Amino acid sequence: MASDNSDSASTNPAVVAAQNNDSDDEYEYKPLDLKPAIDALGCKYTMPVENKDVYIVHGFAERFGIDAREAQKRLQDEYPHRREGDKIAWAEPQWIHGDHRSLRYRGNVLTRDKMWFQNGEPAEHGFRKYLYTGWQWRVLPATSAVERVPWLAKFVGDVNDWLWKHCFVTTNHYIVTAYDKEDCGIGMHSDKAKSISELAPIVVVKTGECGRPFRITDSVTGEELFNKVVEPGDAVIMTMQANLATKHGVPILNEPTDTSGSIVMRKIIEEVPWGKLEAMLRKRDREEEE
Repeated sequence: MASDNSDSASTNPAVVAAQNNDSDDEYEYKPLDLKPAIDALGCKYTMPVENKDVYIVHGFAERFGIDAREAQKRLQDEYPHRREGDKIAWAEPQWIHGDHRSLRYRGNVLTRDKMWFQNGEPAEHGFRKYLYTGWQWRVLPATSAVERVPWLAKFVGDVNDWLWKHCFVTTNHYIVTAYDKEDCGIGMHSDKAKSISELAPIVVVKTGECGRPFRITDSVTGEELFNKVVEPGDAVIMTMQANLATKHGVPILNEPTDTSGSIVMRKIIEEVPWGKLEAMLRKRDREEEE
C-alpha cells in the first residue's frame, strides 16, 4: 500500500514530491495531466466534457480487484448504522444515516447515508477534515482508519500506488455514500477546494446494485455538459481545476431503482487532533445547554 504522503502548503509538485518521498530515490513530477495514467490502466474510457480533465473509466473497480456491487453490500451488512439520536463511536467504521443530527443540513434530513475513512488511526494522526457545504463538527468523530476494513484499504492502496507511479500525490481520505432508492441523491455542487490538495485527482468509484445518472454542468453558465448513467465499477476521475470549472450531482429519479453509491477518494490537507476535537465538541455542548 502506498504511504500516506505528508501535507504541504506548497503548490510546487517538486517540493511536495521531495517532502513525500520516504526513500533516497529521485522522482520527476510532471504537471497534473491525467491522460498518461488513464491510458496505462488499459480500460476503456470517455472524456465527456470538452476541454476539461474529466474521465469516465469503465471497469475501474475490477481493474483494482473489487466487485463494486458486492463492496457496497459488504459495508452495509457488516458495519453498524447510526440513525437520528444514536451515539457515534469515535474512529470506528460505521454508517451515519441522513436523519442523524450530525449529518442533517440546516435541520433537514439528507437523502443519503455515509461512511468516512482516512489513512491511519485518528488517535495517532488526528482526524482528516474535509469541509463541504453543510459539514458539522459532530460528524468528524465518525471517521475511521481505512485499515480497519482490510479489503477497502487494499483497494485504495492499490489505486494510490497507481497514482504515485504516475507522479501524482496520493489520496488519504475516503467517503462512502449510499443511495438506497430513487428519491435519494445529491444536488449540483463543486467539491470545496479549501481542504483538498490540487495535486491529487478526485476519484469517484461508483458502487451498488445499479447505475445512476451522473450529471455535470458548467459552474458559471449552468449549461448541462453530461447526464448519463454511470455503471457500478466505473469511475469518474477529474482534476481540481475541472472540478471547480464544473458542478456535478446525482439526480433524484422518478422511477423505482435499486441501491447505488460511491467511494470518493481525495487528498485532504486539514487535520484536527483528537484532543482538540473533544474540546470543540464539549464547548458546543455547553453552548447548546445555555
